[in-house]
Amino acid sequence: MVQGKKHVERIPEDWVDSVRPRVVRGRKCKDAVAEIFAANAQLLALERNHSPRIANVEKDRRPRPKG
Repeated sequence: MVQGKKHVERIPEDWVDSVRPRVVRGRKCKDAVAEIFAANAQLLALERNHSPRIANVEKDRRPRPKG
């Protein structure tokens, strides 16, 4: 994506053999980064659930009902 829009390039047939391995490596890298982000999100959720200090801060940030 370029500036939020899909961007497609046509690859000449004689380049395919040299470009394909780069595409595969790029996809593997992207998948690995996504896995790291997911693991970090899980760790943050676990920390939030097990840390009384963080729970208190979040409780204090909740909007209070008017009345």
